Amino acid sequence: MKINANKLRRHIVRKFCHTSGDSERLQALMEYTQHLNDYILSEGKKWQANLPELQFLSGTRTDLGPKFPARYYSYLDELDKGEDYEPVDDKEILQEVARFFRGSLRSGSPNALFNMLPEASIEATAAAWLVTTYNPNMLMDFFGGEALLIEQQVCRYIGKWAGWPQSMGIACNGGKFTLLYAIRLAISRMEPESAKTGLPRDLVILCSEGAHYCVEHAASLLGLGADNCLRVAGTKDGVMDPNELQRVLDEQHLNGRRIAAVICSGGTTINFNCEDTCKILQSINDFSIRHSLRQRPYLHLDSVIGWIYLSTLNMDSESIFAHFSEPETRKRIAEVQRRLEGISGFDSMGVDFHKNGLCPYASSFFIASDRRFMDELGDGNYKYCDKDFHYGQFRTYRYTFENSRPGQGILAAWVNLRRLGRRGYADYLALLHRARNSVSDALARHSFFRVLNESSLGWEVVFAILFAPDIISLSQSHEELAMSFMQECWERVNAGYNLPLFSIVPGYRINNDPENIITAFLVYPMRQYSDEEWDDIVKLIAAQVNDFQDRLRSQQLSIERIQIDSPVR
Repeated sequence: MKINANKLRRHIVRKFCHTSGDSERLQALMEYTQHLNDYILSEGKKWQANLPELQFLSGTRTDLGPKFPARYYSYLDELDKGEDYEPVDDKEILQEVARFFRGSLRSGSPNALFNMLPEASIEATAAAWLVTTYNPNMLMDFFGGEALLIEQQVCRYIGKWAGWPQSMGIACNGGKFTLLYAIRLAISRMEPESAKTGLPRDLVILCSEGAHYCVEHAASLLGLGADNCLRVAGTKDGVMDPNELQRVLDEQHLNGRRIAAVICSGGTTINFNCEDTCKILQSINDFSIRHSLRQRPYLHLDSVIGWIYLSTLNMDSESIFAHFSEPETRKRIAEVQRRLEGISGFDSMGVDFHKNGLCPYASSFFIASDRRFMDELGDGNYKYCDKDFHYGQFRTYRYTFENSRPGQGILAAWVNLRRLGRRGYADYLALLHRARNSVSDALARHSFFRVLNESSLGWEVVFAILFAPDIISLSQSHEELAMSFMQECWERVNAGYNLPLFSIVPGYRINNDPENIITAFLVYPMRQYSDEEWDDIVKLIAAQVNDFQDRLRSQQLSIERIQIDSPVR
């Protein structure tokens, strides 16, 4: 039912604007938010109720799953429908809001195990929600008030963990932004006039073989070019090979290329590849001295995942023992501590609070060792001085990619930092590792599975499915079987069944060995459950393996060649 546009506007004004104060407006917002959520959940249950019961596994429609039920459609067809969008009534608004969530992830589900999907803390979520309510702009402190000071306090808080007493930074929307800032800074530091004259053509950046796949895209977006991002081969430990790094550095220098930056991995999604920062720092310093460089290559630690380990840096052995009870976990933590010891000599790092800081999206921070970035990210026409750091004078737009900037991630991060502190984040890291150990044990209790990443320093679990020999003979390869099985699991979760949502890792290198490759599966436990609860989750995966193999044997199912791009790396 359509309603008059003026009537709708009057309805909105009456509901949200004509209140006697902030408290009344906030109450109205909370009530309406609850109204929306109740409708979304009821619609989700309706969509789920239309699903047929799985013959081999009952009870998968009792509760909503890790995703709201999805529908399949063509974006182009939907956009070409050519509807004349007129104002609609309350009922249709509810339907549109519910449609927004169709097919989206539900982080609170125990079966949400796909990559890093933590359930944000109530305090951080409420803080972010309140920022949305008041709607400040982080453009300058005249608009954002003390929020911009808190932004810098977050950066200083984490920066001190890294050994940077003068650290400052930028709140941003995602880890790719932190890389964009780092690469742009590296270019500015290597070629100060580039802000005015444009990019020189002799710059390259280096990163490790296992670095995030978006490094090349970041270089491309900045105009440096993806081809000028060179990956350095790694060792069996998944870190940059120091000898190979020296070779590439010298080779590029001999070819007349300048190394603008070395992007180091500070913990990757799979296998938690974390560079030995002391060795990297020493290699870069030796290279700079050997060739009498005017400017040392910029060093950035892509630690959007691994930043949480900094909460344990320089922690004494007694505290380590108190936080991490399992011997295998203490061994992992000690090794990451060793690898991060050189971070104080780096120039910047990335932090994602929405990955493992218990904050809602998006709460990322680019953190620099000092405030030089404010000039180096500018247009070359302004230099920050002491007067810029007095209230009423602080303007972030001179150095940020965005002018209008949201503040939700800033307050969410600060609330959790103040609520948990360094010790609290170390405790959460311990919980993540306990969850990893529990999941690994649960998988080991089933004959279908084999855990593959025993040497990883992270809390992810990579495992193989041991398909029966007669099933393997029905397909061309193990990879083909694995991908077909994964596709079936995803289709069930997308449909709305309450089953584990996990991921696949094509071309997984067992123990980082390029000669030992398999198509594996990935579980990311972001909270701890009891052993019985983890067993129940693993049993749901095992039941699907059983059904998959039974239908292949009875020829109810045939294997089709499926190409799946790895969603994580």
